Amino acid sequence: MNILITGAASTLAKEIIAILGESHSLRLMDEAAVEPPENGEAYQGSLLDQDHVWRAVRGMDAILYTGEPPPNLPEEAHARDQQLLDLATRGTHQLFKAGVEAGIKKFVYGGTLDIFRPYTDEVYISELWKPLPDPDMPEMSRYLGEQTAREFARDFLVTVTSLRLGKLVYEEDVVGQAPDLLWLDYRDAAQAFNLALARDASDQAWWTARWNMVHICADIPNPKYLIKQAHGMGYQPAHNFGANWKQDGVLN
Repeated sequence: MNILITGAASTLAKEIIAILGESHSLRLMDEAAVEPPENGEAYQGSLLDQDHVWRAVRGMDAILYTGEPPPNLPEEAHARDQQLLDLATRGTHQLFKAGVEAGIKKFVYGGTLDIFRPYTDEVYISELWKPLPDPDMPEMSRYLGEQTAREFARDFLVTVTSLRLGKLVYEEDVVGQAPDLLWLDYRDAAQAFNLALARDASDQAWWTARWNMVHICADIPNPKYLIKQAHGMGYQPAHNFGANWKQDGVLN
């Protein structure tokens, strides 16, 4: 399969590339220059530039939108927030629109579980819960981008999967820290993107079958974020921060 990966300079994208690179042809896209994979190519360009986006999607079978911002965001807060909003909304729209016009049938969007932070930790949140995104732009923009992605599943015969990701870390980097209900290892997040590629509902008449959103985080004791639906697509996280929970007294 020919796969376009956006946000290719990010740590998340690098883990996705490590999983997909041996069995798929990859095209990596980012505003920063990235090294091309052994089985593929790199393309430097912005999601906000229509010409760049159109050239990036040509010849692809699937698009993985990691949701990770480019490394060169403005330092000034207002300008940074404006670019995050623009990338997640206009950028997602341009990318998916170009993909549809190029005949691509599979789209995966990287969202965030941060949209549920206002709920207390004593609840069990499934995909049926109502998001309560704060106005902080990093999470608000990702939520608005997810809504943009959903409309393409409504309007076109394409498969769109939103992966609502937890807080991305490496398990070995947080040893000794107090455990976080949102933690998700980069390698397990990459596993979820790989699994989402297997989903094909483009021929379904009802748009609700073409659209799917799945919560992705570690499999931990007494979770706040339920991942039963992710298990249903084969997701089995290998990094569940057991040492952190043991030190916290949750595990014996």
